[in-house]
Amino acid sequence: MTKKKKITKPVRTTWKRIPQKTGRQSVTRESQKVKVRRWGRIIGFGIGTCALVLGLPLGGYYLFHNSSSIVATVQVESPLQVEIQSGRFLPESWIESRLNLEPAPGLMQIDLIGIKANLEKYPEIKSATVERHFPNVLRVSVQERYPIFRMKVSGKNGRYSILLVGEEGHVFENVNCPQHLLRRIPFLGGIVLHPTPFGYRPIKGAKILADLVKTANDLYPDLSRDWVLILADQLIMAQSFTEGYIRVRSRTIEEILFAPKQFDKQLERLNYILDNHAGQTAKSLSRVNLSLLNQPTVEYTRVSAAKGYR
Repeated sequence: MTKKKKITKPVRTTWKRIPQKTGRQSVTRESQKVKVRRWGRIIGFGIGTCALVLGLPLGGYYLFHNSSSIVATVQVESPLQVEIQSGRFLPESWIESRLNLEPAPGLMQIDLIGIKANLEKYPEIKSATVERHFPNVLRVSVQERYPIFRMKVSGKNGRYSILLVGEEGHVFENVNCPQHLLRRIPFLGGIVLHPTPFGYRPIKGAKILADLVKTANDLYPDLSRDWVLILADQLIMAQSFTEGYIRVRSRTIEEILFAPKQFDKQLERLNYILDNHAGQTAKSLSRVNLSLLNQPTVEYTRVSAAKGYR
């Protein structure tokens, strides 16, 4: 008879029953290298971040407070170049001689506001613009005053010289205005000039005289082309020139009187009068008085004169 085998129950085990090794674990040489490289990257990243955070504000502060010295160093290697943009008359050499630049200046050392103010002291220049263009260019642009009148002025030696007058009454020398243009500009008389260190004081009220000439040039250029002399001696309230009358002498009429207002209407009447008297050969017009506006008067003579102003 066979023996029965004894069945034993399996013993349950847990991880707690697994024998654990205690103490310092062995570390290989490769794992040490990996660990060193990892810490090196961490430390390097931290140092780079700190340098960037601290360097940006410090670098900006340095550039802000030392930019002039840096640019000055560059200018030593790149000499300053001056570019001048002028109008019709003023030569570039005339403008450059009035910039008053120091010898071998650096671009950042140039006083732009001072140069602009100095140029605009000259009555020939209406406005000036001065700009830096890096690395080494100073650009100067001027707007000139256009002459509306010319004046014959007696000098200390008894000789006469010709001065020009702009639309707003600024008086300046003829630097380079061509003769063909000068011959088309009427003379201005009946004005007292007041000298200043830079020329003459602007003529107050001259704009009303310029308005008469400009209106005539625009509406009746053939008529105004004969005008030789504009006289303001019969205008009162000189600061505004609002009363009295303007005297004009032309090559065909000895005297034309204008009221200092409504020039377009007065010129229309003058043109009508000249058209109606175009066939007269025995007599010439001596005076046309338009200053009464609605009651113009006409006088005749056999002599026509605008002498002394050619």
